Order: sequence, then C-alpha cells, then structure tokens
Amino acid sequence: MMAILRQSVLSLVALLFIGLSSAAQADISPIGVALDQRVIDLTNTLDAGTTSRLKDQLAALEQRKGAQVAVLLVPTTGGASIEDYANQLFRAWKLGRKDVNDGILLVVAKDDRKVRIEVGYGLEGTVTDLLAHRIIEEHITPAFRQGDYAGGVQQAVNDLSVLVDGGDLPQQAARQVNPQIIAVLLAFIAGGIGGVLIAAGKLKWRRTLIATLAVTVLLVMYAGGPDWPLYCLVLPLTMLIGGATFGALWLARAVFYCVMAVLAYVVGLLVVNHFVEVSFLHWLAMPFGGALVLGLYVGLFFVIRESWKTKPRFFIVRVLAVAAVYVLVGLLLGHGYQDWIIAIPAASVVAFIVFITSISDGSSGSGGGSGSSSSSSSSSSSSSSGGGGSSGGGGASGSW
Repeated sequence: MMAILRQSVLSLVALLFIGLSSAAQADISPIGVALDQRVIDLTNTLDAGTTSRLKDQLAALEQRKGAQVAVLLVPTTGGASIEDYANQLFRAWKLGRKDVNDGILLVVAKDDRKVRIEVGYGLEGTVTDLLAHRIIEEHITPAFRQGDYAGGVQQAVNDLSVLVDGGDLPQQAARQVNPQIIAVLLAFIAGGIGGVLIAAGKLKWRRTLIATLAVTVLLVMYAGGPDWPLYCLVLPLTMLIGGATFGALWLARAVFYCVMAVLAYVVGLLVVNHFVEVSFLHWLAMPFGGALVLGLYVGLFFVIRESWKTKPRFFIVRVLAVAAVYVLVGLLLGHGYQDWIIAIPAASVVAFIVFITSISDGSSGSGGGSGSSSSSSSSSSSSSSGGGGSSGGGGASGSW
C-alpha cells in the first residue's frame, strides 16, 4: 500500500514539474507559440499550397545541410522592435543544431510593415548582414509592396537555401528606367532650350508652337502605354515650365551659367557612375556645402569691409569683441585644436551680427544727416528546436 502511495505521489510531482517546465518555455516565446512546424502563419496570408511547399523545401534543406530555417508571419510585434522580437524568438525556439547554431529565422510583421532575417552564430559567415540586406531590399520588400507576400517569402526562402547550400546570390539586374519618366525629362529639356532661344530672340512664337506640337507627338509615341491621353497634357505643361524657368535664367546671365555648370557637374557624375561606383552624397553634398560656406564667408568679408567704411572709429572695438567671443567659446569647448575650429562658426555668427548692425546704424545716421542738411530734398525708404538558438543579432531588417 505504501509503495503504491509513494509511486502516485512521485507521478504527481513529475507531472507538475513537466507542466511548469512547459509553461515556462511558452512564456519565453514572445508569441507563446511552440516551434512545431517550419512555417507558422498567424496572419492567414499564405495559402495552403505555398505553406506546404515551403515546409517541404525547408525540411529538405535541413536534411541536406543540417541548418534549421523557420518562417513566421505575425500581425504585429506588439510595440517591440523587430530586431528584439526576432532575437528573443530565435533564442526561445533554439533554432539550429546545438554547438553549431546554424539557424535562420524569417519574421514578417505584416501590419507593422517590418521584416527581419535573424541569423545564428554558425551561419553569420555564410548569410552575412550584407547578403541578408540584399535579400530584403531586392526580393522581399519589392514583392510585399505589390501585395505579393507569398512571392516575397518564397523568394527569401529560395535565396537563403542557395546561400546555405554554398551558392551565391545572382547579381541584381539593372533597373530599367520608365519610358514615361524619360519622356517627361526630355520634355523639360526641350522646353528649357526653347525658353532660352525665345529669351535670346532667336525663335519666334509661330515656330515655337509648331515645334511644341511636334515634340509632344514624338514623346507621346515614345512613352506609349494606356495613359497616353494624360501625357498629351503633361508634356506640353512640362515644356512650358522648362521654358519659363530657363528663359528667366537667361535674363540673369551669371545665374544661368552657374545653373548650367551645376547641371553639367551632375551629368558628369552620372556618366562616371556608369563605369565606376560613385558616392553621390559625397560628391554632391560636399562641394555644394563647401561652396555655401565659402559664399557665406565672402559675404562676411564684404560686411566687415563696409563696416570699416561706415564707422571706422569703433572698428577695432568690434574686432576685439568678436575675438573675445571666439576665445570664450574655445575655452568652453576645451583646449584641443578641433574645439577651437568648432568655435569659428560661433564667432562668425557674432561677427556678422556686430558688423551688419554697425552698417545699419551708419546708414541710418548718414540718412538723418542728409535729411537735416537739405530739408527740400525728397526722402527714400528700403520546426522543433535543434538545441541552438545563439544569435548575436546578425542579419538584417527592412520595411515596405
């Protein structure tokens, strides 16, 4: 009797322990779903055929290479970042083989419009962050933007399978420029040329109208498509905008040549980029930013010179005040040479305010004097766990 009672108690304790362990394991998962299959769709987005095909493909990959790849579609991550959500789930499911950690998790948060590829330690050298980013940017998000979620997930699984098998992703095909965009651009250029010719007196209005009609017909034929009636209105309007813009610039000849130089520079960068990859942020922002700063300091120079002409008596005092501001800012920032360089813009702003104020005072003072001296003059105003699950956050994320 005692033996039966002891055995019953031990069985109850064992069942209680198993129940608590299962509950604890479920709590670890951010969605409370066990990894009982390789593809879990909680959004009811994938059809049964696609789900079955993905499961078979991932099972074959695991049997062939040992790596575990799982796919999860959820409505939302519940306020958590897609990175934290995927990493927590990856560890809870222990994807990949123990001590190998060759697991991959593809998470799609449909309502959040976020996607994440989480890669285990063992595959970070195979599925690098750059390759994961390429998969997301080139194959997943373009399909998702078109509403093709099944196609995006399928392509992602295909790419991951290729990489795990030791292959390489194909190079991204060159993007074809939309002919409608080219037509609008050509219309703007044609309008700009016509505007300059009209402003220069080289083109009469009758010939302008005939040329506009001919160019419109040719560009509409080139653009084609079912929206060709719309382009019959858009293209002439674009030519009108281009003509008005460059015709007005032609009247201010210096500005016109500066704009043409900028356009030639941009076109040159595009040509160079066709042969050698160019960082447009570097080659456009840096020169234009430098030109802007140079222009501001040239303006400051003329302001200082005009201040010397207007009120030379207190010019030294103003210079010393600006120098004091520069020293004060430099001392507040620190003593390194970089801190003193950073102090230059602050001193420049103060210099501009001080010297432009002196010019205004001088102008008003001279105006008052002239008014008093001549009263008659007029005034002017101004699947199941594999035991792995170790991931250091490798992979990539994206949105659509």
